[in-house]
Amino acid sequence: MLFLTLLIPLVLSQDHLPHGSKTPYEMVAGSILDFEFPCKPVALFSVHRHGTRNIGRKVVKRIDLLVNSLKKEYANNGVPLTTLSWILDFAHEHQPNKDLVIEGYLQLFEQGQRFAKVFPELLSSHNNVQVATSYKGRCISSALSFLQGAYGGNIRVSNSSEILQTEDIKRHCEEMCHVYNPVESGKAEDPLIQFEHQQNDLLRYYNECKNYVVKNNDKHTWQASPNRYLFSKPMEKLTKKMSKRLEASLSPHDVITLHILCSLEISIPRLVSNSHWCTLFKERELYTTAFYLDLMRYESKMMPEAVNSSCVLFQDGLKFLETSRGANLKFAHTETIFPLLEHIQYISEPMHMSSSTINRQFWGDITPLGGNFFMVAMECPDTTERTVQAFINEKPIEFPDCGVPCKLEKIREMYPEEECDFEEICEKEKIDFNKFFTMDKMLLAVACIIGVHITFQYLFT
Repeated sequence: MLFLTLLIPLVLSQDHLPHGSKTPYEMVAGSILDFEFPCKPVALFSVHRHGTRNIGRKVVKRIDLLVNSLKKEYANNGVPLTTLSWILDFAHEHQPNKDLVIEGYLQLFEQGQRFAKVFPELLSSHNNVQVATSYKGRCISSALSFLQGAYGGNIRVSNSSEILQTEDIKRHCEEMCHVYNPVESGKAEDPLIQFEHQQNDLLRYYNECKNYVVKNNDKHTWQASPNRYLFSKPMEKLTKKMSKRLEASLSPHDVITLHILCSLEISIPRLVSNSHWCTLFKERELYTTAFYLDLMRYESKMMPEAVNSSCVLFQDGLKFLETSRGANLKFAHTETIFPLLEHIQYISEPMHMSSSTINRQFWGDITPLGGNFFMVAMECPDTTERTVQAFINEKPIEFPDCGVPCKLEKIREMYPEEECDFEEICEKEKIDFNKFFTMDKMLLAVACIIGVHITFQYLFT
């Protein structure tokens, strides 16, 4: 990129929460209702993360192993402190899948309501509204929840029969199951909205990027830095404290699991009972474990190949803002949004072992459950030139050196379409010099050089 810029929040000082991607939207988001647009919005391009979901099989297994181990220890040897007796009664109802749960439906439903109030003209012309999701049921359900909030039940969506064949939808919708009416019982006279439910080339672009997939599968390499932190002094110190507090022998991995239990206590309190895991952490200790989880996320999701390939999604948005009127609404994943934010330089500082636990730029809660990034193109009186206002989680952000709002033409100059070569980024085989210059090989090379030097000295002196 010839022209690098940094997207910064209008409010520069912001406290982040230590719950990472498990953070509920309402804990960190603003409200688009509070923003006054200086000119008339004519086009909206948005990328939404799915709402709150079940935690998945691996996390369920992880927390169950630790909790059952503690319960067994206390059942056999007695609870060491009465303040820990709640652990014996702790229970959760998390399912081993990643389906949207009622909290997630409501997050997107309420977003839809707010967007409809702020952008009535953009959403009212159904022919000018495009909706797209990845193939995952939680994203499809999130999109339908948003549409329910924006329109009520008086719409139909295209591809309804194919959508209903999606396995992981409508299993935890409870009193929000009516969000599926547009695909189940839409009337012929209801307005039709174009709904593409498998737009994986744009919304899971990272999985379409061969070079990223190859590097991400090499977990031994990208997990090296997080694993070093896991056994660093701060984690060693916290592990000893937690072991003493629980009077149990804990590993650093166990302490991370305690952090996850605390985050679940925050994100979906309805699914836990007798849960007080957060009280085990004192002062800012949660930020010590949050650093590990965010470092894992950064090393895995923010590889250059993921960041660079996200240009295809950003270019899709710019093209829509340039040429269209209406709304282009997309529903995907945290992995979709994070690389995009680095591509546009909202996130510009790398995260590494020496980063500050507190004062750093990359935080998991930037893309909370139900999080979003969106851009609004505007037209002012007496001109057809479009300007753009961008938002993250309904909070305005600005382009430095570009004015507020920023001219769309200038954004195009900053991010020219010809520099987004997906094939070059993702298909062309690149030489990874790190494979040749590993620490083991460098030490072997040094040993060989020393050996040759000693031999030379012996033979010729």
